[in-house]
Amino acid sequence: MKSFLSGFFGVVAFAFVCPAYAFLPNPDLLTISPSVAKAGTTVEVSISGKDIEEAETLRFSSAAIKVEPVMLPADEFHPTPRPVEGKFKVTIPKEVEPTVYEVRSKGYFGLSTARPFLVVPADGVHIAEEGDHSTAETAMSLDVNAGLLGTLAGGKFDWYSVTAKKGQRLLIEVIAERLDSKADVLLAVSDVAGVELETSRHHFGRDPFIDFTAPADGTYHISVTDTLYSGGKEYFYHIQVSDGPHVDFVFPPAGEPGQKRRFTFFGRNLPEGSLGEGHELNGKKIETVEKELVVPADVTVPASFHPGVPRQGMLPGFEASLGNSNSVRVGFATAPVVEENAEAEEQSLTVPCEVAGRFNEPSDYDVFRFQGKKGATYWIDVVSHRMGTVADPYILVEKVAKDKGGNETFTKVAENDDLPSFFSPDALNDLNADSYDPGLSFTPDADGDYRVSLFNQSADGSLAHLYRLAIREALPDFQIIAGHELTKTINNDAYPAAPLLRRGGSMIYRIMAFRQDGFDGDITITAKGLPKGVTAKPLVLSGDSREGFLTLWSEPDAPAWSGKIELEGKAKVGDKEVVRMARPASLIWGTRVFGYASQVRSRLDLENVLSVIESETEPTRLTVAEDKVWEVEMDGTLEIPLKTIETGKRVGNLQVNVHGFPGILRSPPSVAIGEKDKEAKLSFPFKKTGNFDLKPGTYQFVLQGVGNAKYSQNPAAAEKAKTEVERLKKISEAIPSKVTDAKNELAKAEKSLAEAKQKEAGAADDKARQSMKEATAQAQKQVDESKKKVQEEEAKVAEVKKLVDASVKVEQKASATASEKTNQFATFSMPITVVVKEKAEKK
Repeated sequence: MKSFLSGFFGVVAFAFVCPAYAFLPNPDLLTISPSVAKAGTTVEVSISGKDIEEAETLRFSSAAIKVEPVMLPADEFHPTPRPVEGKFKVTIPKEVEPTVYEVRSKGYFGLSTARPFLVVPADGVHIAEEGDHSTAETAMSLDVNAGLLGTLAGGKFDWYSVTAKKGQRLLIEVIAERLDSKADVLLAVSDVAGVELETSRHHFGRDPFIDFTAPADGTYHISVTDTLYSGGKEYFYHIQVSDGPHVDFVFPPAGEPGQKRRFTFFGRNLPEGSLGEGHELNGKKIETVEKELVVPADVTVPASFHPGVPRQGMLPGFEASLGNSNSVRVGFATAPVVEENAEAEEQSLTVPCEVAGRFNEPSDYDVFRFQGKKGATYWIDVVSHRMGTVADPYILVEKVAKDKGGNETFTKVAENDDLPSFFSPDALNDLNADSYDPGLSFTPDADGDYRVSLFNQSADGSLAHLYRLAIREALPDFQIIAGHELTKTINNDAYPAAPLLRRGGSMIYRIMAFRQDGFDGDITITAKGLPKGVTAKPLVLSGDSREGFLTLWSEPDAPAWSGKIELEGKAKVGDKEVVRMARPASLIWGTRVFGYASQVRSRLDLENVLSVIESETEPTRLTVAEDKVWEVEMDGTLEIPLKTIETGKRVGNLQVNVHGFPGILRSPPSVAIGEKDKEAKLSFPFKKTGNFDLKPGTYQFVLQGVGNAKYSQNPAAAEKAKTEVERLKKISEAIPSKVTDAKNELAKAEKSLAEAKQKEAGAADDKARQSMKEATAQAQKQVDESKKKVQEEEAKVAEVKKLVDASVKVEQKASATASEKTNQFATFSMPITVVVKEKAEKK
């Protein structure tokens, strides 16, 4: 088990001569509302975020989804149409597949971080939240098989009412966390008398799910709230009440590639589903349907959106469903599948094999035995947490022998709790690439029986607590993910960041390799599809290295660009060249981390993207003076000469440290480059210590420089706002004269009206009076028109005053934003290659 205090008692990573400031801006999209829409519709969406100003469009992971800004028409005060800040029209063609897509804003700082956007079927029913429904008495009606997007208000409940027939099985599902909502939803069903009948929390991750069968005809209430009674636009949710099919899981959870076999679907309201087996899950009856599936021959990771942690999203598999049910992922078995015999105290296996089993109850354990051959290396891999199961398996391997009395004895050979962690000991990375699944290898020292015990350490167990236990000889392979997060200098900050290059700038992707079955070949990662003016040298993860940093540099004259790139990993596996594309991964919400690092929510993204902006230049570029392969002996020291390219904006020292060298646990070698200096030498001792687990080999690492610089954010926006204020003030200065003119015209009209009335009153006869009456009416009309003109001109005065006041506020905000401040920045060298050799023997 991982310690819940991991990284809690950290220390400041760098000691700066000057105080630490906020880092240079990076666009972080926080919300898009609504985040759900039907195929075949056009919806108006609003976005909010940090540093996403001047957003001109949205980028969806599907090019079929079209976007245009919401525009205000030209008017008397604005000669041309203008966009409404943060609002867009999104058109989703009817043929777009209902699923989750990814959306980013594109503005002054390029493409933002990503948020999920759910497209529901064109023929489905999806309604908007309306009015105050914060009490049972004001509950909003929700039809069966309809969906609704809601937003929680702090300290309140949202109430809905649904009508059901006796015996009707309704499935009530809330999607919140899976759409990047901050809501930790508590869901409940009650009758009209207020008696709570069902409640749920944390069924799909933090999202709830209720399986409710109506005890009688009537109306039932559904309540939704945040567990901590929080609320706001970041606490949105999608709720659906359905009597359609829902698949919980498939057993066995994996099949052999290229093979046809029968699978059992477990779920509720399944088409032709059977309750004959008497299965239950959390007290609810579960139906089963058997279906023959052809397992694809190509082992791949689905490209679809996965809301779980990256290690879960990277599990190879294919999607399967029943009719119009939800899809579930079926895995690719790595050996012939054998189903667990739940009745056996100890099950004999013939290896290689993959056991399909389950933890039926809390603290459950299963025991297996197989015959091992001396000198053969066996790899034991358990997949459970990676399938989304709330389990924490532990594995123990024992050698079976007999004592003199013929009684069996058991000697521990190997054990494992979790796969190696990707969290660094200094807690300066927060992307959660870990898993609770165990795995190990061992080589028998003699032919004979070996016992494998698999324990579930979590306080839970059920029909759905599945696992896959593979025992096989090595099947070497690898996967890679590319993470990007905001540079941190203290170990309790964790914030997402979009891949962004300023002119003359640098950035890094953190590359993490999941090596299977001891694969220790070199993995070369290269960036593909880079725009003009951007370069990257290949990163090589040598030997058993699991992670490193791929650096991108932009030239001082690099043109602006935003788009998709690819990060490709190549390696020789056996006699084959294997290519794996890196899946992007990111943090979901920025937070201060206190304690357990994996509390920071992480997931895979759908696209690797990059932005280059030409409106800003990075203050400093850090380079190594000699571009070569460095060599050093164990216990030796490298003196690495450094140079910087400066723009004159840096203030104080640039603190440079070794970043990403395998085996350095904390306190990496560092050097400070003074404010007026452009050169330095980094002394790097290659001696094994308690903080440096070093062995001979070839390594790559980068140098990270963190400093402070004078920075002005988007001064052009401040100038533009100032110009707009001046333009509107000129208009406002001209309008009062128009009001005066209108009032003068009104006075003339009123005088003419008075004269007309006087003449009408003094008319000699009816005929003359009638003639004068028409003149009076005409004069009255002129007065009315003049009054209207005065009102219009006075309204314009008020309107332009509002516009001026609003523009002044915009200008003040833009000027404050653009005012020169001191910000932190980070700069990175290209990868540095070092060959560490054994220490030469003294003659």
